[in-house]
Amino acid sequence: MSMTTRIIYQPYHHAGHASLRAGTPVACRTAEEGLRRAERAFSAGLVAGADVVLVRHDEDADEFGDPEFIGRLGDTPDPAEPS
Repeated sequence: MSMTTRIIYQPYHHAGHASLRAGTPVACRTAEEGLRRAERAFSAGLVAGADVVLVRHDEDADEFGDPEFIGRLGDTPDPAEPS
């Protein structure tokens, strides 16, 4: 079984009346890199919020595990709701 771990920085932008839309996710080499990207974008006002998550991917089965949140900033959707 071939399992990989990925760190993803997921930005969110305001999309009208209090709703959010997901921006383009960015793969990061480390959790620290993901957190730096999120903090930089949020503090510069470029995003409404951001998640940094760790996701495990079983490449043989092409299945992803549940995301493990490493960091959340600003306005983010409920993790139980699709973005």
